[in-house]
Amino acid sequence: MDDYSEAARAADRARVVAIDAEIREFQERVRVLQLEREPCKRRLDAYKYPVLTLPNEITSEIFIHFLPPYPDCPPLRGPESPTTLTHICRQWREIALATPKLWRAISTSYTVKQVEQARGIQTWLDRSRSCRLSIQMVMGDQDALTAILLHRERWQHAELELAASEGALIKGPFPLLESLSLSVDGSDYTHPTTSFGDFPRLRAAVLDDADHGNWLPVSQLTSLAFEDVGLHNYLPIINRAANLVCLNLIECERIEPPQSGISLARLETLVMVDYPDSDISSELDMFTLPALHSLHISGELLGSDPISSLNLFISRSGCKLRQVVVAGSCEVSNNKLRAAFPSIPSITFGEGYSWSARKDFRRMLE
Repeated sequence: MDDYSEAARAADRARVVAIDAEIREFQERVRVLQLEREPCKRRLDAYKYPVLTLPNEITSEIFIHFLPPYPDCPPLRGPESPTTLTHICRQWREIALATPKLWRAISTSYTVKQVEQARGIQTWLDRSRSCRLSIQMVMGDQDALTAILLHRERWQHAELELAASEGALIKGPFPLLESLSLSVDGSDYTHPTTSFGDFPRLRAAVLDDADHGNWLPVSQLTSLAFEDVGLHNYLPIINRAANLVCLNLIECERIEPPQSGISLARLETLVMVDYPDSDISSELDMFTLPALHSLHISGELLGSDPISSLNLFISRSGCKLRQVVVAGSCEVSNNKLRAAFPSIPSITFGEGYSWSARKDFRRMLE
């Protein structure tokens, strides 16, 4: 420090004095700012955002409308899940947890780990309290299925996609179940251990196997859909379903002409989307539907002479159609078909039947 001269030390002392003066000046400025801050902070703390002043009952109803319309199911987690509402503020969390209807529609997902999924589902089941439930299950998560089945007395709507080994887990009764969509992966599965009496309120079903009709009370159904089921399998089931108002046949291939036709006195809506079959003149040949007013059909299923096929069907059934929707290609133009049937108020042509259209049908069932 030999080169640390008296002049250098004097300069440092002067700099320290100057810095101390600046610190005191900043401290005084901070004190003044704090004084200015306090009334602002008090006013902000005292202010309530308008949405937080709403009665809890109104906020709860808004929360319910945040979700997809019941019985559609929101995801277990993510921005569209009701769990999002519990992360906004303490007040909203308390309201969300005290609103059982937010947690009554439960779905599983392939993207969520099974352990986390089972834990989340149990939480939702607890939060839903005594609400009726809408269930959407994917195959391969037996822990989640087992947990949900413990609440089967609350099931109102169920869409089940099961592995072959999971069929035996479905045990009745289901006293409140109104609609059921059931798909089983594989034909070598054990049928659910249920009986007709286990479904006293069942009115709608979407099935991918006609064998389900052997343990479901099809005679009390008002809406029924089959997917990818051969005529020789689903025909006996439909003939037992005398109360049907809506029938949907999706890719239900007609393997051979039926020995007897289908006569449904109450059916109002028929949707048929089938594999084309050049050996069949018209898929309508096997139906007699006196109450039918809405027909949605693939153009190929009207055969080579759609006008004649439709005319024979109407004459045989004695029905008064109000709507005909022809999907895909057709042997006649839309103008010709409209001209041939001026008594039908609505005849429209559209694209082929889509998966989203099937989802719309399921919502109609529910």
